[in-house]
Amino acid sequence: MQETIRLIPSTELIPSPWKNGGGSTRQIAIFPADAGMDDFIWRVSAAQIAADGPFSYWEDIDRILMLTHGGPLRLTRSDTGQDTLLETGARLYFAGETPYDAALAGGPAQDFNLMLRRKQAHGCVDMRSGRQKLSLRPGDTLLHCVQGRFQTSLPPHLGGQRLLDTGDTLHITLDYVPFFGLELSPLTPDARLVDARINLYPAAAARVEGRP
Repeated sequence: MQETIRLIPSTELIPSPWKNGGGSTRQIAIFPADAGMDDFIWRVSAAQIAADGPFSYWEDIDRILMLTHGGPLRLTRSDTGQDTLLETGARLYFAGETPYDAALAGGPAQDFNLMLRRKQAHGCVDMRSGRQKLSLRPGDTLLHCVQGRFQTSLPPHLGGQRLLDTGDTLHITLDYVPFFGLELSPLTPDARLVDARINLYPAAAARVEGRP
């Protein structure tokens, strides 16, 4: 059995300005670790949206976007005219090829992005608040604190208690079904975090491990 637990502090996340000047993105994690924008299997990031504009085109990428601050954010499909209005905590699943224009209905906003190479990885994203015990499972779990402060508790052999301040991320990778869960305790009344879960499809996992 193998497990990897890593705390990614907010200070490690370097903003990368968008070419159109409409915002910036901080990459939280990418897989494989040495992948680039053309060959990643999955990528997790947080973005600051400062101006209206179109979303980037991502071929063969499935996306999950969750609004974490500000809003509402209006997303309009330029091919059909269909509107989606995202409030804080709401999420949208969509294909990276879908042409969306974003409009800030209430000023600058922040979002959380999960990008998944189609047919190679799948995942889900939820918002968490309040004291609770999270079930863990094989694959990658990323807990990204978007507001306030949390204490997380794992068994002693996995590091025990850790603190998550705003912008910090706890990245847990397991290759087995654990007998334990993760205790999540908010230390501020406004504490919220994004819970992202990612798994590879069997064929992609075999390629990464070098199996036929």
